[in-house]
Amino acid sequence: MIERLPYHLSQFFRKHSSAGRPLALITVLSTEGSTYSKAGSQMLVNESGDFQGMLSGGCLEGDLAERSKTIMANGRAEVVSYDLRGDDDVFGLGVGCEGALRILIQPLIAAKAYEPFKSFVDTLEDAPHADLMLADADAEIGVVRLLAPLRLLILGAGQDTDPLLLFAATLGWRVWVSDHRPAAVAKLATHSMAAVACVPVDEIESHFDLTRFDAVIVKSHNLDADRTYLRILASSPAEFIGLLGPPHRRERLLREIGADADKLGARLRGPVGQQIGGRGPAAIALEIVAELQAEFATKN
Repeated sequence: MIERLPYHLSQFFRKHSSAGRPLALITVLSTEGSTYSKAGSQMLVNESGDFQGMLSGGCLEGDLAERSKTIMANGRAEVVSYDLRGDDDVFGLGVGCEGALRILIQPLIAAKAYEPFKSFVDTLEDAPHADLMLADADAEIGVVRLLAPLRLLILGAGQDTDPLLLFAATLGWRVWVSDHRPAAVAKLATHSMAAVACVPVDEIESHFDLTRFDAVIVKSHNLDADRTYLRILASSPAEFIGLLGPPHRRERLLREIGADADKLGARLRGPVGQQIGGRGPAAIALEIVAELQAEFATKN
């Protein structure tokens, strides 16, 4: 299974590289036994030891952060191995894990233009995937292919959008929100977890490149707006189009958009959300995110 690059990892990189601060890129090369992460998983560490991403559920991050300081200072990559099978709290790290990991730590510094990670992140701005060159101090190790962060467009900026943004950002997805109502957009305008825009319903195709999105959630709570959104999205390549609302509302909208309903086909999920129980905006958002995670985690 190919890993996705979490969007907050690229944000962490952009923040530090734009300020000229060094980073260490840590990549899991291989694993054996039971491990928290698998080959391709990544994290970034800055010179203070602060990190973004997690490879072991907290077991190894402190040690990796300390090793990273040396690697950032000398500019030489290093491969380290952790074998935690049979580890105990007397002779080992005492982490209680039952697997082995081989991990590469690469320096990302201004003197080398933050390569190879900068070109990799730049490519993923538009491409669905990219290959990252891995090398230690002695030789090239190979490449790892990662998918771009899941790209989600939310059409509707009501009060129930906040928990959806929180869950999506936590999962490392890249999110855009659009609404035709200025008041609704104003409440999210300073939201750090999404790009928010006020766009007339019938102009979303000219404002957004709809070919970029993996999934779209239609949740304006307005029949006229949702009808127009669905008609436009019918011609988009989005793999997943979620519609909020009960089945009878979905059927009415499908009748009203006529032949465009056939173009939506099985891509349309309505009511969107994996039914796991609960009421209110947070529970609904959790159901939506659960269905999206289940859908795209198996499409790598």
